[in-house]
Amino acid sequence: MKKKGIIAVVVVVIAVAVGVYLLARPKPLGSMHNSYSEQTTAVSDISFFGDANQRIRFSFRSDIVCGELDIILSDSAGNEVCMLDQADELEKLFTLNSSDTYTLTARCTDFVGKYDVSVYKAD
Repeated sequence: MKKKGIIAVVVVVIAVAVGVYLLARPKPLGSMHNSYSEQTTAVSDISFFGDANQRIRFSFRSDIVCGELDIILSDSAGNEVCMLDQADELEKLFTLNSSDTYTLTARCTDFVGKYDVSVYKAD
């Protein structure tokens, strides 16, 4: 009987921990992922609203076989405010200067490979 009580408590604690994680995990402001097996020139983008002095986190992964991939964050006027470095894996924090609608653009030129980029609130 004592073993059943201990097992029940352990199961409840695990269930509560999983629930807390699912509720507290960061939700992306936006994300993009594409895979190209033939040379492709394409542009993909996502937009999100950001507040002044808000910190955001970029999570970027890529496997570039050939070609170029530029990941650029711009404001609503089209001004580039941040460009991600090319890397296999990158986590980068950035502070937004003003409240605005921002666009994250993935620009592929003669690109073969795959990428995955997400933007999260860092605070």
